[in-house]
Amino acid sequence: MKLFQAAMALFSRLFPRRASRLALSLLTTPRIGTLSREAEYPEPDYRQPVGARARLDIWSGGPVRVLLVHGWSGHVSQFVPLMEQFDRQRYTLYVLQLPGHGDTPDGPSHVGDFIAAIREAMALIGHPLDLAIGHSMGAGALAFVMSEPVNIRSGVLIAAPAEFRSLVGRLADFLHFGQRARQRLLDGMAARVGMGFDELDIARRGRDIRVPVLVVHDTRDREIPFADGLRLHRAIPAAELFQTAGVGHRRVLSDKAVLDRILVFAGEAGGEVKVPA
Repeated sequence: MKLFQAAMALFSRLFPRRASRLALSLLTTPRIGTLSREAEYPEPDYRQPVGARARLDIWSGGPVRVLLVHGWSGHVSQFVPLMEQFDRQRYTLYVLQLPGHGDTPDGPSHVGDFIAAIREAMALIGHPLDLAIGHSMGAGALAFVMSEPVNIRSGVLIAAPAEFRSLVGRLADFLHFGQRARQRLLDGMAARVGMGFDELDIARRGRDIRVPVLVVHDTRDREIPFADGLRLHRAIPAAELFQTAGVGHRRVLSDKAVLDRILVFAGEAGGEVKVPA
């Protein structure tokens, strides 16, 4: 690994444009393991295309509507432990499969695609959502949409990034990029997404999220630092923090304490939700 990093450090200084293009490809190409793609996943009642490359799986049930949004290089099957907790007599579930994350690879994806797919899914649902739950980049994109005037009555943000500049910066640090390659990578990602990193500052946008939010984050998360969860908790006016220790970035989705807390929060979401003034 050290030899690879040393080679990338030299490559980025000699050929910053080529190095930044390579890193941009890494950052926009989902990597979904075979185990995730082949994991057991219950057959939905309906499947609805969302745009050209996303999909909404729907389990019809009760009057409380819940949307679930997976993360980067994640898969809809990761939500099965949580889905099994919901009483179908009370809840209708919508699970969004995001662009680039289907059963077969279908090209690159980025947070801008996530945001667009969430907006399109909400338009297709056509009704207010009582609760929206997102994980990792899916949670960040969901928070972005929740900061807009949309009809989502409450949210759960699991292992969410507080902003996206540092996500790109961490890859540049890992590759030991020189300054020119690093800046080209940042500029290239902003151009690909179609918006700057200031606009993608989720913590800053969090001040405009005017509904109850449960922020779930593990203190030992190695992909999205726990400090991001703390920032979101402080930024969102009606946020509650639920922290775990030792379940990491992905196992948090199947941790019993987390599932129990989300189910309690979902029960609260199904009642009268008071929007902060």
